[in-house]
Amino acid sequence: MTNTLAKGGNAPLLAGNCKVTLTARQTDIDVCAVLLSRDGKVRSDDDLVFYNHSAQDGVVLGGQSVSADLSVVPGAVDRIVIVASIDPQGPAACFNADNTPQAVIDSGGVQLTFSPPPFVHRETAAVLVELYRRAGGWKVRAVGQGWDTGLAGLATDFGVVVDDDGSAPDAAATGSSGSSGASMPAISLEKVQRSAPGLVDLYKAAHVSLAKNRVVGQRAAVYLVLDHSGSMGGFYDDGTVQHLAEQALGLSANLDDDGTVPLVFFSHEVDLITDISLGNYQGRVDRLHKALDWGGTCYAPAMQAVIDHFRASGSSDPAFVIFQTDGDPFDRRETRELLRQASSLPIFWQFVGFGLSRDLRFLRSLDTLGDRTIDNAGYFGAGQHPRRRSDADLYDRLMKEFPDWLVTARAAGVIR
Repeated sequence: MTNTLAKGGNAPLLAGNCKVTLTARQTDIDVCAVLLSRDGKVRSDDDLVFYNHSAQDGVVLGGQSVSADLSVVPGAVDRIVIVASIDPQGPAACFNADNTPQAVIDSGGVQLTFSPPPFVHRETAAVLVELYRRAGGWKVRAVGQGWDTGLAGLATDFGVVVDDDGSAPDAAATGSSGSSGASMPAISLEKVQRSAPGLVDLYKAAHVSLAKNRVVGQRAAVYLVLDHSGSMGGFYDDGTVQHLAEQALGLSANLDDDGTVPLVFFSHEVDLITDISLGNYQGRVDRLHKALDWGGTCYAPAMQAVIDHFRASGSSDPAFVIFQTDGDPFDRRETRELLRQASSLPIFWQFVGFGLSRDLRFLRSLDTLGDRTIDNAGYFGAGQHPRRRSDADLYDRLMKEFPDWLVTARAAGVIR
């Protein structure tokens, strides 16, 4: 007996073996499965079942089919999603109305089919169906949700980190804009787990954002510039600035292989140039800033310190600067001129405003400053309570303009 599922529809499954087969007309596809816990994330990277890891906890991949012995799947696994992705060696660039994949589900002699509505937004990977627990049994749901970031983007959304040891899918399908051709994070998940376990979640969240924005594999030196003017005291006292430094490290571990972020404290002058790393990050901002005096607010000295440091480093990769402040500067003219001069350098300035929007009017204006070689700056206001923002939201906002800058900078010869 064969029944047809509509998108969003579900049906019960019999205990025992269930087989899901995916096919697509006019194109070759890769099939995989992802085992998810109640929070919608994998327990570990082993929960991705694909061509290079074909079995996990009763779920087995064989060609175009995934077989699941539902009677032995561990209780920690709440659902199993079945995924189709475009074969990167095939002629099709993405799914479309002619090659949208279909699913056939076999359970105890009962066959179900699902043909999702055509994918028409350049999706290159899709969850066709999911097997999920309900009231002590198992059911199947027709999902039909696509991703335009490839299998790597889909997998990272479920918490999988594409590592650099060949044990996970090739992330090149994400369309990375990295110049080196690399498709993996600069530092492996294993190394972060070993050297800085408290940063693993930040590392993964940053990786998801990079995948969504198609910059997985890009290499860049991440800098962090921190405002130490008198009005910043509360943000230091409540741990907000320390957390921003940890977020910067999580991003840097994906973009730079040295595990270190150059760190500049500034007020009306440069107060301190140092670094924060995977090995010393815990409580470091608090320890450093307590030895500094509070001051006023001037941007240009801190910006020049970054430029000088970057030039001295001899880096062949661009720089991504997180420049945090809670107020407009005294040196507006100098700041504008320096940002214009720096627009011919491979440095992108991501300004992050803490506090009230009315106190950051000048900072916002830098995002649209004229007379630059290329647009080399972005801005977002984190509000009066930046710590309340999710890590995922912060990384998405940090990446809002950087991918376009990379493309423009290469076209203009700013990045070589």
